[in-house]
Amino acid sequence: MSVWFATRPEVFVSERSPRKTVFWLASAVAAGLVALLVYLNPTATVELLGGRVRSGQAVAGAFVLPPLAFVACIVLTFLVARRWRVRGGGVLKNPVILGVRAGFPLENVLTALEVGSARRGPAIEGLAAARLANGDDRLLTIWSSERDHVMVIAILRVDGNAVWIDSEPVMLAPDSYFDAEAYDREARRLRDH
Repeated sequence: MSVWFATRPEVFVSERSPRKTVFWLASAVAAGLVALLVYLNPTATVELLGGRVRSGQAVAGAFVLPPLAFVACIVLTFLVARRWRVRGGGVLKNPVILGVRAGFPLENVLTALEVGSARRGPAIEGLAAARLANGDDRLLTIWSSERDHVMVIAILRVDGNAVWIDSEPVMLAPDSYFDAEAYDREARRLRDH
């Protein structure tokens, strides 16, 4: 969805997520400390792993993996630690993401969600049906900002490791906003009964 949000700079803006940034920087510091310990005490590291002859690959891994992990964490700090915000407003959250099997009529659920603020029952029943049709062919994802009453509902297609936007995401009008997380909780309860 980041690509779709990026095509609407008048509505959405990307920013660094403080929580994700701290996580990846702390991971980088931990990997750096392990690398430092390994390189400051190479003989002790080799002995700890059972000596050169008995565990050659483990020794090689001990000297290669910590610096690689350090570099990977630094790169991920800049690449992954992003979030989307409504321009001049609140952060977008992804409270609902459901995977469904091929052939499930996800468009019907989308139609029910579009009028979910006015017709609560069909929206919850649609989410419950989607939960019962658990699979990994398509994803229903809802992004919202309660503060701004902004909601974006999208259907994504999963193709191996790639995820594609299946149809144009729907951005609901502010007066059509509803609490998607509460609806999803009710759908889980409905499905379990």
